Amino acid sequence: MSLTGRTIAVLAGEGYQELELWYPVLRAREAGADVAVVTSAPSGVDSHLGYPLIPVGQDTEPSRFDAVVVAGTVTGVPALSDAQTALLRAAEADAKPIYTIGTAGEIAAAGARRFASADALPELMRALVSDLSQ
Repeated sequence: MSLTGRTIAVLAGEGYQELELWYPVLRAREAGADVAVVTSAPSGVDSHLGYPLIPVGQDTEPSRFDAVVVAGTVTGVPALSDAQTALLRAAEADAKPIYTIGTAGEIAAAGARRFASADALPELMRALVSDLSQ
């Protein structure tokens, strides 16, 4: 599987579920993609277990991303920041692939491919590679 030359945004909010965030980040990087983790707070967020996620840069220019992945939380629908919502809406308007995992599946995004839980992460990665290889 190759994502070389592709850029993917992974959106994380406060209380993110670790596996739902890190699996797509690490697997996509492993496949050659440039992955940007965009947090809901500029200073970063904590996972539901308290692990901090401190972003390095928060470039949310929608045109630079080929796809968007939204990680869920354990406690409910992730609260997206205005910048994350704008990035998601721009991806939606440009018909770029959007993937949601777990509770993030309840985020309204037309055409988003929804994966019910962390158990479906391998399926999400197969869809991501298939969609971006076309």
